[in-house]
Amino acid sequence: MTTKRAVQIVAKHATWLLISLATGGTLIFYFTDAPALLLGIAAGDVSANAPTWIVVFTGTTYGLAGFAREQVCTFMCPWPRLQGAIWDPEAYTVNYRDYRGEQRTSAKKAVELRLQGKSAGDCVDCGQCAAVCPNGIDIREGPNFACINCGLCVDACDGVMLKLGRQRGLIDYESWKNIERGHRNEAPVNRLVRPKTIGLTAACLALAGTITVAFATKTTATLSVQHDRDPVAVRLSDGLLRNAYTVKLLNKSSSPHSYTLSITDVDARMAVIGNDGVAPIEVAPDSSESLRVTLTAPALAQGDVVFTARDETGATVLAARDRFVDR
Repeated sequence: MTTKRAVQIVAKHATWLLISLATGGTLIFYFTDAPALLLGIAAGDVSANAPTWIVVFTGTTYGLAGFAREQVCTFMCPWPRLQGAIWDPEAYTVNYRDYRGEQRTSAKKAVELRLQGKSAGDCVDCGQCAAVCPNGIDIREGPNFACINCGLCVDACDGVMLKLGRQRGLIDYESWKNIERGHRNEAPVNRLVRPKTIGLTAACLALAGTITVAFATKTTATLSVQHDRDPVAVRLSDGLLRNAYTVKLLNKSSSPHSYTLSITDVDARMAVIGNDGVAPIEVAPDSSESLRVTLTAPALAQGDVVFTARDETGATVLAARDRFVDR
């Protein structure tokens, strides 16, 4: 351990931490107002929640990407399992054409064997395919569930074949059926249209259609009402009944909105606690407001009640139904 080596190690881990911090910050910014949070962090005016999660995600990225590495792909990543679920013998995955590559021997030895009329495979056992694999897989041993089909071994092998003047594709994206056909000296058959691809395409189209409809019909605000459970109703000294509710207004848009709250279907007097005269309720962008609302009515007023929140711009009218009860 020299001074230079120590500096290199410190610089490496500092770089890892900076990358991890950027990753952790990005994940947090995705779930909140990114510019406001960034300014709050710079000014030191944020709750402990955001920095805590940034530290958690930073530490997770630093540990998994810096030290666990390929173990994440082998034991934690869901992608290989998803690949296994949609795999069939006709699916294209990274495969080694062993019928062409075996028996492995050096380039010089292969020339000598072929001059003698003996068979020799194209694989020179250079090990480049295993060296470049991020998971340390030797694809020549057969398909592996930890393989992420990145194709690095394909590129490495093609480079070696090019230098040796041999045909590319010793390792390639190929179906297992074609590997078996190669053993029988049969021509490869590519079946892109088959029951599984049709089913997966239909599922993808259905999912895309669902997302499209959801975006086309999405609302910019929502209104929800929850009746108090204990007690559900209170009888006042003058004989009137009072029910209490928690009304929540959620503004999903990027601009502030004002809503006027009203009720229908029940002859009751509404009061919003902390809002004299039931003035318009201001809701900030991408935020919500919870209101305590009471309805006071005669004892015979039991029935459904509809809460309505009308946007002051007139563009949105929200409604939610609940119950006014007398006991």
